[in-house]
Formats: sequence, structure tokens, C-alpha cells
Amino acid sequence: MPTRLREVDKSASNGSEDNGGEVAVKKLMQVVMILLLVSIIATITYAQLGKILKGGVIVVVVKTFGKQINDGINAVLLNRKWEHKEATKVVPIFSIGSGAYVGAAQVIGDKDAVKEVEAVAQIELDLPGKARAKVLIPVDRVGVDVTKIRRVYDVGVSAVIDIKL
Repeated sequence: MPTRLREVDKSASNGSEDNGGEVAVKKLMQVVMILLLVSIIATITYAQLGKILKGGVIVVVVKTFGKQINDGINAVLLNRKWEHKEATKVVPIFSIGSGAYVGAAQVIGDKDAVKEVEAVAQIELDLPGKARAKVLIPVDRVGVDVTKIRRVYDVGVSAVIDIKL
């Protein structure tokens, strides 16, 4: 009887050592994979968060100091005898195409129409060959829901200042 118990104990201990080692390796691999995944997500999120914060700061600066930026642009043009004859205003500009950009744009046009403009949307397109196009659209609001953004007519863009995010 003691021999039989020893055999059972011996086979149980051999099996448990192998299974225990395999289980430990599997758990370690799971922990390593989770840590790797978390670090990748954190890195991507941090990079995107930095761009979002930088873009947000630029928009706040443009909205806060838009009048001063507008006056500066107009002064430069006046000094060169290229002054504007219509109303102007500086608003944030958002560019989408070969990278995300945010900055400022000066719009020009009828006084009432210029008042409606809250931003300029810029779409960059690669055309066949080596050509590119930049489409500048004065819009009445800034928002994620593009179906609610409306183009403002009778307004053009006379200056652009953009910063790559």
C-alpha cells in the first residue's frame, strides 16, 4: 500500500510541476501582452491628445486675439497700399488632407456675411500628376457634425496662417 501511494504521489507531482510551469508561462505571457497593449494605446492616445490640446489652444488664441491678428494683417496691406475695401475678420481655419492643420484665416466680404463666419474649412486634394488643390470654404460654425455646418456666401479668404499639428 505505501508503494502505491508513492506512485500516485510521484505521478501527481510530475504532472503538476509541468502543468504549473506551463500555467505560469502562459500567465506571464498574458501579462506581458496586456502591458504591451496598454503601452501602445497610451502612446497613441498621448500623441493624439497632444495634437488635440495643441489644436484647441490655437483655436482659443485665434478666437481671443482674432481682432489683433486682423488689424495686423490689414496694417501690413495698408502700408503697401493694398488695403481692403470690404469688412474683414480673422477666424480659425481647419485643414484636412496631407495632415491635420489648424490656424487662422482672414475672411473678407460684405459686413453682414463676414459677421456670420465662424471658421474656414480647408480641404486639400491631390490631383492627377503633380497638381494639388486647396478648397477654402467660409462656414458658419465649428463642429463635429458636418451636416449642420453651413457655407457662408459672399465671403472670400484673403489670408491664411496655419500650423501643423
